[in-house]
Amino acid sequence: EGQVLFNGEDIITLDKKELRGFRRRAQMVFQDPYSSLNPRLSVEQLISEPLRIHKVYSSERETAAHVKKLMDTVGLAQRLATSFPHELDGGRRQRVGIARALALQPELIIADEPVSALDASIQAQILNLLRDLKKDFGLTYLFISHDLGVVRHMSDRVAVMYLGRIVEIASTDEVFT
Repeated sequence: EGQVLFNGEDIITLDKKELRGFRRRAQMVFQDPYSSLNPRLSVEQLISEPLRIHKVYSSERETAAHVKKLMDTVGLAQRLATSFPHELDGGRRQRVGIARALALQPELIIADEPVSALDASIQAQILNLLRDLKKDFGLTYLFISHDLGVVRHMSDRVAVMYLGRIVEIASTDEVFT
């Protein structure tokens, strides 16, 4: 029960056309970078898919140039453009998911435990990438995590949930103090 408000608008009540517009403004980075990527698509195809669905560019050349830029932005080598998800390690897969989420230049990225499936050194790289992207692109994250160290590192404000309900919302410093 309840509402999901985005800029004052309840997204639960949106019709199909309005929901499509919302999806351009809000994107998702999933917990498991392997199962969230279509294994039959290459890195380039995965990143360009939202651009094609939303008809962002009128030519393949423009789309390819944007994909190249996104790959550079998230630290993926261009040689990986023709690779498939099973050929990549977890950190690179998650970078593909992040590039894909950035493709439509969203206002909000919902990150559902985006580093929990990665080893510690890769976690730090991905978290630092997400922080840099937040600053560079003016992004807002809804960052979901059980790892309090990650929450402290990534958050300006924290909402604490218990049994599916928000029980506290405060600045990160207040919550951790």
